Amino acid sequence: MSCKLSCNALNCVNNVNGLCSATIIHVIGAGAHNSKETMCNTFAPKGFINAVANLPNMNVVGEIKQVFTTESIEMSPAIKCEAINCKYNENRKCKSLNVQVIGSKAGSSEETQCETFKIE
Repeated sequence: MSCKLSCNALNCVNNVNGLCSATIIHVIGAGAHNSKETMCNTFAPKGFINAVANLPNMNVVGEIKQVFTTESIEMSPAIKCEAINCKYNENRKCKSLNVQVIGSKAGSSEETQCETFKIE
């Protein structure tokens, strides 16, 4: 079963109506002991240059599937995770079924965080 990721970082180039259009995101925070010490390193501010730069990481198949359903989240990325203290981290991959990335006013990665982080 794949992870269902929702994101309120509305200024991110990958954010499409609260969903993430990236194929893979990278959460960092190797020494994190709470969610505020994590961040989505895939965040990039909206704009033409970042949109072009992020094309190789765009989840085209997920986006097409999402167009045809409002019943479920089809456009969720794989999550590489450096927050090794998190109970959902298994071999640097997130194993939570539902992930929430927050940063509603974020202008950079540093202003985002993985709200799903739970200390092991």
